[in-house]
Amino acid sequence: MIPSLFCNLSLLIGSVLLIDSSWAGSRESCAQRRAELVFQIERAEATGNVYRQSGLEQALANVERYCQEPLAQDDRSSALQKAEAEVRRRQNYLEAARQYGDVKIIRKQEARLERAQTKLQKLMDE
Repeated sequence: MIPSLFCNLSLLIGSVLLIDSSWAGSRESCAQRRAELVFQIERAEATGNVYRQSGLEQALANVERYCQEPLAQDDRSSALQKAEAEVRRRQNYLEAARQYGDVKIIRKQEARLERAQTKLQKLMDE
């Protein structure tokens, strides 16, 4: 009973660590993760380590179920939306500063607006 419990516990911990490490590198593609897990499953099968093989198969199932490739287009459109929102926000701050009438604050807000517009332009040029 105790050895079986120990094996199950070590299998669970190993699977969690493997899954955690497989998602640690967010830039690693799902195909790379799958290939690495398949390679490790084959090694475990060759050495007869059924517990490791079982844990790796569970990790592979989790990767196949939850892993999603990052979409570059979605990242770009999200960055553009954030930059556009930042420009609008800076324009509003500049208008408020102009209404307030303090030259120092107006210059500061103009500089911030210019930086936000430059950032937006760089994103649009990509």
